[in-house]
Amino acid sequence: MDIEEHKTIWHKLAEKNLYKMLKELGYNEKMFIKFQQNRVKKCSLFLLAGLILGFIKIPLILIGIVLALFQWTSIYKKTKSYYNNSMFKKQLTFSKFTRMLIPYLLQSNATLYNVFNKMICRLEDGYVKNCLENLIIEMNNNPNSEEPFKEFALKASGTDQAVLFMTTLYDYQQNTFDSSVISELGKMASEQLFNGVDEIIDFKLRKFNMFPTKVTMISIIIVFGYMISTFIYLFKEFLLGTV
Repeated sequence: MDIEEHKTIWHKLAEKNLYKMLKELGYNEKMFIKFQQNRVKKCSLFLLAGLILGFIKIPLILIGIVLALFQWTSIYKKTKSYYNNSMFKKQLTFSKFTRMLIPYLLQSNATLYNVFNKMICRLEDGYVKNCLENLIIEMNNNPNSEEPFKEFALKASGTDQAVLFMTTLYDYQQNTFDSSVISELGKMASEQLFNGVDEIIDFKLRKFNMFPTKVTMISIIIVFGYMISTFIYLFKEFLLGTV
């Protein structure tokens, strides 16, 4: 369900992809609304502080508005970062799952049902294992449908590559037992895993490269704050004579 279909103010206040992200993170409708309400409450505190400062000097109201906007966007950015990190971990776990799957499929007389049951014992507790358990149940209920395989791919990974992998696996079971198909799937799984490792390396390098920038920004803020406090002190001393 897209956000455009909703009518409440909480959905209209949300960024275009916020509802989709939270839904994929497991939020239901009630949790989403509560998330937005908490977001508004936090921003309202800054607006209230701005109004209080406005009694001292009207332009100071802008401070509250700026801080409220910063808080609003900051919560969204943190949520987006958490979502991207969760999706990346999910895709990496799925890639590991596919790599573990291939050797079992290459065994003689292997069936998907038996292989998946063996994988349940090997997988660590988590999202992919839960999805696989549901897939086994759906395979029993709908043995001639590829929809359970698509559903598993979308829930366990959410990528087009995962859907392609699982639908190919279904076709292999239904129409052919050519081992070359499994070999190709093995290559696909290896490429996905290596791509995931490369992304981890790039992420670590980006964080390392950003560290000097963060240190510099902190130093600038400290110096800037000191300059402002010094200016206020001198202004009071020499112009107002209050010190």
